[in-house]
Amino acid sequence: MRFDRNLVFIKNEFLNKEEVIEFLGGQLVQTGAVHPDYVQAMHKREQDIGTYITEGVAIPHGTEASRSLVRKAAIVVVKIPCGVEWINGNKVYLAFGIAGSEEEHVGLLGELATILMDADQKEQLMAAESEDDLFTCLTNNSGKY
Repeated sequence: MRFDRNLVFIKNEFLNKEEVIEFLGGQLVQTGAVHPDYVQAMHKREQDIGTYITEGVAIPHGTEASRSLVRKAAIVVVKIPCGVEWINGNKVYLAFGIAGSEEEHVGLLGELATILMDADQKEQLMAAESEDDLFTCLTNNSGKY
């Protein structure tokens, strides 16, 4: 998996998950990965199914119907040191906004899941204190798969 250093962030100013999704989607639009309507599809996906996947982590992405709005595969990462309540009192500290075609989408989710299932790697990501550290953790870990 390839991460782009320009799409790795550490931010604390989010008040809720909607703001996190808006930020991630906005970055995907800004980088040219998706059509602007994809951001609304990310919100719809969150309403319909939810994207909280494991303790402290969410992977917001669009609906199946929105795959046609994807121009190129991309992943935006934001670490939220103070956390944001996501669902049922669970906080998210690390959110990955993803966009990919049908084939790419499944692969991106699988690769992220593999990285996040490794407790040591997840701990390194959660402990990263700068955007550069977070990017290094992501790129070192993703090279193992």
